[in-house]
This record gives sequence, structure tokens and C-alpha cells, in this order.
Amino acid sequence: MSKATQSEAEPGVALEINGQDVQAREGQTILEAAREADIEIPTLCEHEPLTNVGGCRMCLVEIDGKRTETACTTTVQDGMEVNVDSEDLWDHRRTILELMFSEQNHYCMYCEMEGDCELEDLFNEAGLDACEYPLEYNDIDVDTSHSEITLDLDRCVLCGRCVRTCDEVVGNDTLTFKDRGLETEIVADDGVALGDSSCISCGACAQACPTGAIYTNQSAYRGREEECDVVTTTCTECSLGCELEVYTNSGRIVKIEGVEDGADAGQLCEMGRFGLLGDSRERINEPSVRGDGTVDIETAVERARESLKDADTVNAVASSRLPTEVTEAFAASMDAYDASLEVPGAKRTADERRIAEKVAPMFNEHAGNLRASGPEAVLDAEAVAVFDTSIVDTHPVAASYVRRAAKDGATLVSVDADEDRFASKSDASIESGSALSRLTEDSVEVVEDDASALADSDTETLINAVPALEDGGISIIVLGPDIEEEDTLINAYALAAMTDSKVLSLPDRVNSFVDGIGADDLHDDAEVAYLFAADDREDDIDRMVEVARSADTVIVQATRESILTKAADVVLPSLDWFERSGTVTDASGADRDLTRVLDPRVAIDSDWEVLSELAKGGETQEVEL
Repeated sequence: MSKATQSEAEPGVALEINGQDVQAREGQTILEAAREADIEIPTLCEHEPLTNVGGCRMCLVEIDGKRTETACTTTVQDGMEVNVDSEDLWDHRRTILELMFSEQNHYCMYCEMEGDCELEDLFNEAGLDACEYPLEYNDIDVDTSHSEITLDLDRCVLCGRCVRTCDEVVGNDTLTFKDRGLETEIVADDGVALGDSSCISCGACAQACPTGAIYTNQSAYRGREEECDVVTTTCTECSLGCELEVYTNSGRIVKIEGVEDGADAGQLCEMGRFGLLGDSRERINEPSVRGDGTVDIETAVERARESLKDADTVNAVASSRLPTEVTEAFAASMDAYDASLEVPGAKRTADERRIAEKVAPMFNEHAGNLRASGPEAVLDAEAVAVFDTSIVDTHPVAASYVRRAAKDGATLVSVDADEDRFASKSDASIESGSALSRLTEDSVEVVEDDASALADSDTETLINAVPALEDGGISIIVLGPDIEEEDTLINAYALAAMTDSKVLSLPDRVNSFVDGIGADDLHDDAEVAYLFAADDREDDIDRMVEVARSADTVIVQATRESILTKAADVVLPSLDWFERSGTVTDASGADRDLTRVLDPRVAIDSDWEVLSELAKGGETQEVEL
């Protein structure tokens, strides 16, 4: 029984734990029932998102005074009497802990996890301050081959949490056990260095590790968790909007982790966990004007306002990383100058809305909302069709759901014009452009001609290739960020309507689903280009560079220096991701909260300051910001 199902079920099992009457639900483990009753049971190999294996034996409990069992794997039974804290149990735990200490290198004062280590906590709880057994650890070389993650396996207690996380949460199967007995150790793939392995650098193994055996390089030795403030916010690096737990100490960010009891079970991608923490680009702290150098904010805004007011044509592009509220304010301020506004992904989203509303009733009169509730819906699917497998790189967490679904028995069909990143896991790998990659050319014609139904069409082509889509089970169609052609979108939504499937659309960034904003066609040549780049980087600013090259005057509002700011006539500062607040809209259309982590250290306290001042100079004076 899943944890969600357990939480919804009515209590139906009465038992006693440490003399306390407890009401539990059918199928719950003793550990789960005890935690809900605020009764602590020691654990080490147990971890919230993972299956329980009872390997560490820390959670052994006495049942009915007759036998001992691991609380994490034993289900509750009516009338059961459980003892958690007997002296015999603690003697057993102390013996195991001392053996763990003797078989690994646990000199806490030199360890990155000192003060945050679960094993250290258990030592203290057990009252241990010495070990009676001789030290026999293997003195394994530290693996520093990975740019972000270090393996110090002499500190490994073989709890298996990293292995199960890589398997069950990430679906990548990079980590596994090698050898047996005292020679047992964790290895990557068939024993290669982690940096040379199939590791996707998500860092979930490090977050799951209870000791200092796996840790992240950027966060090592930067402060104990108890010394940090923790703020939960949303990642805007792709359209999923994963939750971030951001740890700060003395006004600096020291660590980013996933929310383990959230929808993604603590998983983040490389960019969310490491890239946000390690952005080394120069920060734009003060405004500047070409020819004048650094100026005050009032002078820079006035120069930008004059350029906008004097221009007959204005192009504006807004980063999709901005909060929804800032995007809307930017749209309002640019509307005051009759500017054409583009937000990355907005046009595709507008096309999808139009297509879905038209296609659904054509192919299935009973079809309702075709959009999937979120990426986690993939886990419940019996069939998954992925159009554009680049999501392995662009949306790694969504890709993990696809891998996990395939491992759990779902039929996986992947369609791609280039390399199929799911080829090794797909039941059918279809080259985009082939006959099977299209539902039918007739479906496109139907929408274009506004016909009411298909006539004499060969709709069976793709369905025959993917029979699991039509077997009455749950099916999901995933659209990657490179799917922009209207014909392909029509095919995908027609397939969804005909097979009662849901569509998980994954544009590049959050806020592509902000309705009615940013889908304008830009001018081929504009007198002024206003580019709200925020903290965009590398490939993300390519489109803005293209727009800048076709404009006479370029105004850039950005967080960090780039080729774009170097070419600008006016540069205005913008807040960084950890200074923002508001909301963003994720790929499923849901609002996610952005919470300010640290106060701004630039010339503005809010992006609103600039936008509200800009709006004052336009023809439309009734702009509400």
C-alpha cells in the first residue's frame, strides 16, 4: 500500500507500542505507526522515499515478548504488543554500532558530516564513547573523479540508501554493491570511477547518505545544518518547478537540497542542486549607460524611458525565469510603448491551447482536459510515448519518471529525429519523420479546414505501433521542448484524444503557461529592443542576442554579465533567483511559490522599481503595477 493510500485509509488496527495504545491502518509498518504516534524508533538504512529492507537492524523491536523483528518491514497486526526500548534491544544496537565503527573510518572531527551525521547521532543516543573492537577498515582511496560529488567509502556503513535512491527515485541504476562480507563496497557501474560512470550528477545519492561517505564538493565543510537557515522556494531552471530547500549561513548559500516529502522525493537535477550554487559570472550591481559608465538608477531609467518613448517600433523579450507577477508587470510597462512582447515558450503554449480545444471533441466527444496533472502522473501510466527524448538533458527529473515507469513495466515508445536517449529502455524507438511518427496527415487537415470529423483517414498507423495506448489503461504522451511544429502538436493531441491519454507538455522554462502574455510576433527590425534577461545564461540568451542585433538601441535588464550586457546601450540590474518572491507557473499549469532566500545586494530592492518607473513614460498612463 502506498503512503498516500495509507494516509487516506481509516485506522483499522489497534496495537500497543511501548505501553501506548496506537491506532494504525491496514498495511502500515510498525515504524510508520510509531512515527504517527510520536514514538521514536532508531533507524539508519530506512529513508522516507525508499522501500524498506531492514538491513541495518537498528529498528529491531520486541513483539509480544516472543520475537524480534525490524519495525520498518513488519506490518502491524491487531492486538500486537511492541517494545522499542528494552535494554536487550539497546545492547544489540550498541554491538552493531561498534562493529560499524570498527569496519569503517569514523574519525568524526575530520568528516564533512560531523554534527549532521545520523550514525553519530545513534552513537550518542546509545551512550557510546569508545569501541571495544580493533579497527579493520579497508582504507579505500577517496574517489574525487566527479566534478560535484566525492565518494569517501571508508565512511560507508552499507545502508544501501544511495543504491536504492539511484534505482528507485532516479531510475538510473549507476550505484550498486560489489563483493560480499568485509569486502563489500559501493561501486559505480561495473567498478569505474564515478566521474567516468553513467552518473547524471543529480546528487540524490549524497542527499540520501546518512554519513560522510558521499558528499557534494561545493557544500562540504561550510557549516552544520543546525547552524543554517532553511528556506523553501522553487527552481526555475526548467518547466517542472521542483522545490528547493536552500540552506544559508552568514548571508551566503551553502547548500541546496530537494524536498524529500515532496512530489519529487528529494530529487533535483544537476543544475538545480549544483548550477544555481556555483554561478561564477560577474554580478551586475549598478546601472550603466554606454559612454557614461556607471550611473545612478534614476539616470539609467530615464535614458531607457527616453529611448522607448522616441521609438516607433519596440521589441521586448522577457526571461521565463521571472516571477509571474514581474512578467505581467513587464508586459504592462511595455504595452505603454506599444511593444511586441515575447516570452520563451509562450507561442507554443498558445498553440497547444488552441489545438487541444479544437482537437479533443473532434476525435473524442467525451474528452475533457487533456493535460496531465504533473510529471509524477507518468509513474501511474501503463503506456508512455515520448516525443523528443532531449528531456534527458533538459528535464532530467521528468526523464527519471519515464525511466522508473519503464522499469515498473509500462510500455515505453520514444520518438525522436536525432539520438533516442531512451533507446535502451524503449519497447519501440521510432525515428521522427517516419510514417509511424505521425498519427495521420488527415488530422492536420481536419484542424486546418475546421472540419467536424475525420473522413476516410488512416488513424490506426501509430496506434497499431503503440497498442498499449489503446488498451484502456492509463497512458501519457510526453512532449519535449523541441516539439514546436504545429503538425506534430496536432498529431500528439489527436493521439491523446483518440486513446484517452493525457499530455505532459514540457516547454523549456516555467511561465510558458502564463495565459495571453508573450506570444507576439516581433518586428523584423526594431528601433529599440528591451531585453529582460534576468539570470539567463549561455544558450538561453541566444534568442535575445538575435533580437538585439536587429535593433538600433538595446536596453538590457539582467542579473549577471554576458555577451548581451556588453553589447547594450543601457544596462539595468535585476534580482537573482534567490532574491525573488512571487509565483511561477509550472508545466502542468499550477502556481509554485518563489520565496526570497536572501535580501538583495544591488542597487534595487525589487524589479518592480524599474518597471513602474518605465511605465510612466509611455503613452498609456493608466498602467497598474
